[in-house]
Amino acid sequence: MKIPCSSCQALIMTETAARTGGLCMPCKSGTRADMEASKLAAKRERELDATDPFRIYWRELVDRVHRPSAGHSELSDSEWQYWAVGCVSGEVYNGGFHQYFHNSSGATYSAALDGFKAMGALKSLLLLQRAKHMIFGFADVPEDSCARRTMLVAAESDSLWQRLDELDTQFWEDPDNLAMLSEQFAISCNLVKVAGGNVT
Repeated sequence: MKIPCSSCQALIMTETAARTGGLCMPCKSGTRADMEASKLAAKRERELDATDPFRIYWRELVDRVHRPSAGHSELSDSEWQYWAVGCVSGEVYNGGFHQYFHNSSGATYSAALDGFKAMGALKSLLLLQRAKHMIFGFADVPEDSCARRTMLVAAESDSLWQRLDELDTQFWEDPDNLAMLSEQFAISCNLVKVAGGNVT
């Protein structure tokens, strides 16, 4: 037989209720609020994926860049810069500057520099340049992933990891409010349309 939890009303076994004072295990352990908050957050994320014009535009860019027939060559300069800045941001937040240069996104380095400049994200630009210099020195960043990874391996040391960790932390502090600058850039370049003061 089951009875409702005295807190959240979820049905629980009478044996469980006897052991927990009438509470389900999530309420008893204090995780029910976290579970509900996670569900709400996931719902909000799904809604944003369907309605946020910047997320919708980003997915369109992903499709275009990864289309075998064209790739990034069909993007305008502003689209390529927006893409490149998004790649830096995504990679660094996920695994740091080392991950950015290790993965295929590292091929966007030059466009990312241009994008940060165009957006006015000068602190983020400086952090990217410093990370590049730590790994590649005065050499150009190879667009070829294998060549880039070879140079990364050659540069790796405890000191490099520590210095890159410091740059990662500074980037994560978001000194330029990069999301806002990226959105303003997308609007100003007509990548995302704005009608009557509202983003569409």
